[in-house]
Amino acid sequence: MKRIITIYTKHKNSVQHYLRTTMKDFHPPTNSSNDLRRFFETESASEVIYTVNSNFFQSSPSFGRDYIEEHRNGTDKSFYFKWVSFSEEPIHISNPYLHHLTGLPTLTAVKEAQDGYIIVDFDMLKLLEELRLIEHNSAFEKINRLIMGAGGILLGCVAIFLILYGAFIFFSMLIFPTSKELIMHEIFTSIISITIGLAIYDLAKTLIENEVLFKTFNYGNDLQSKILSKFLTSIIIALSIESLMAVFKIVLDDYNKLINAFYLIIGVTLLIIGTGIYNKLSSRTSS
Repeated sequence: MKRIITIYTKHKNSVQHYLRTTMKDFHPPTNSSNDLRRFFETESASEVIYTVNSNFFQSSPSFGRDYIEEHRNGTDKSFYFKWVSFSEEPIHISNPYLHHLTGLPTLTAVKEAQDGYIIVDFDMLKLLEELRLIEHNSAFEKINRLIMGAGGILLGCVAIFLILYGAFIFFSMLIFPTSKELIMHEIFTSIISITIGLAIYDLAKTLIENEVLFKTFNYGNDLQSKILSKFLTSIIIALSIESLMAVFKIVLDDYNKLINAFYLIIGVTLLIIGTGIYNKLSSRTSS
């Protein structure tokens, strides 16, 4: 959504000029389904078309490319016309918004007719693509969603396995207790497994939400930074727990090896600092 709005804002005058020219040249003889739907034949970005009478009541069904909404005929549209003005231009172009049916960013064009108004909803993505202002390949998008979805599901399966494995180790330790050293090792192994599992699950959830279920076309550094930050967080959590585990092992065995745990903690600290700097720079770039 953000990327589409940015491109539209940059080329707003050109897009609105195209829409006004298109609407100006459209003169349907009647408000019938066949006459109104002829607009779809020439404008691939148009999604919905209908008419409103001079009293601001919808005077025709809402005609989509593959459907007709009969129940909207007679709907009061006076509320929407509070923001419609023809003082400067004979055709009004709305601000971008999310369509209530498609959920996609949409522009609405309103044209004065003899007995009322003609309203057309345009899909902004298709419109920008038609005007060569954005490159979008529907086939590639479907393949990308399929691959991202499959990868996210596999990551989720790995996360569930790690969580269950950590739970298995923990309950096995409770049912079949062993020596103190093995108990400490099993506790930390269980914590590491569950923690990494939760972190990977969060990463999988982010992938599926942003690339499959709720695709917003917000490409660029925002999504990449979010995914990379979650991945780095998973590594930091795992290394932090491993560092703590190393300290306990060395304290129980040999203090002379404590320097090795110190080096590991220093490495984790540098990784945390680097991740913080990266997140800070990324937030400045996105803003």
